[in-house]
Amino acid sequence: MRSTILLLKLVSCLSLLCLSASCTGLHHAENNSETTLQHVSVAKNSSLLSQYAPIFILEDVDNKYNLIGTPAVRGQGDGKADVYVNPDRATIYSMEKSFTSHTGEYKNLIYRIHFEKVPFKHLTAGKNVGLIVIVTLNQQNKPLLLTTVHTCGCYLAIVPTSNLPQQLYPDNWSQDQQQVYGETLPGLLKIDTHGLEQQKIVLRIRSGTHRVMHLDLISKSAIIPSSNDVTAELKSFEDLRNLPFGNSKISFFETEGARKGYVRNSYKPLERLLMSWWAMDWRVGEDKDLGPREETGTTFYTSLKFWAWKKSDLWNFANFLDYWGWKL
Repeated sequence: MRSTILLLKLVSCLSLLCLSASCTGLHHAENNSETTLQHVSVAKNSSLLSQYAPIFILEDVDNKYNLIGTPAVRGQGDGKADVYVNPDRATIYSMEKSFTSHTGEYKNLIYRIHFEKVPFKHLTAGKNVGLIVIVTLNQQNKPLLLTTVHTCGCYLAIVPTSNLPQQLYPDNWSQDQQQVYGETLPGLLKIDTHGLEQQKIVLRIRSGTHRVMHLDLISKSAIIPSSNDVTAELKSFEDLRNLPFGNSKISFFETEGARKGYVRNSYKPLERLLMSWWAMDWRVGEDKDLGPREETGTTFYTSLKFWAWKKSDLWNFANFLDYWGWKL
């Protein structure tokens, strides 16, 4: 019996390694091929959420699953609702959230986008997948940190800006670059003397997996518009919980039962098969709501270590930063 279990674990590990290698190879192939790009931004207004909203550069937008979409509901013919992401129009959901740490009071500008799916050739294959970007501001509204993470809690990256004092970095932090599960991201974002009034946060999103493959601060004058660019609608997080369906409203997230707080129709069969048994989570990789567990029903953990789920919860941002070694 013990030998059988060990064999099954070995097979799972080897399968995972093969899938990871396969995905890495596909990443490089997609990155090196000619591809149609699209810049997605929001209309400028006086709000902080508009001012700091990132520009997303999307690859291979001839494939609709690479487009930032809008969660929506359609009927299935039997009166039941089918929740999906409509790739034909782009929406960026946003909210402001203040938090207090031992060094002071801060504000998070939180942005959330969703895609129709990740194709089945990738480990993270599934529908209604998403990405969260958080810009952390001090009391003078100067950006200190940029955090990106998928809406399943995976592929976390935290990048400081030059506004953050170095003594608040994690120990042995490299300002040159960081490795995030195969992607190389910067270890520091340098803000020019004019602040972000003359710069924009730009994230390039990889085809297929929707991984953040690059992020930077770009001078506004260096951004050249094209006919392929899209202006996304900037909406509230609450709009995700009130999707129109006939004369009623339906939440993008399950509101009861064992899947309460998870994105509807977000199933990750490959991650469940290969990861759930050692991650101790049957729903590992499934996309979820962001909020207090008492309300959403889920913990937005960013560490696969089951004993660290609470400490790494993105919603409790001060504890989250402390867990990952930041001294803010």
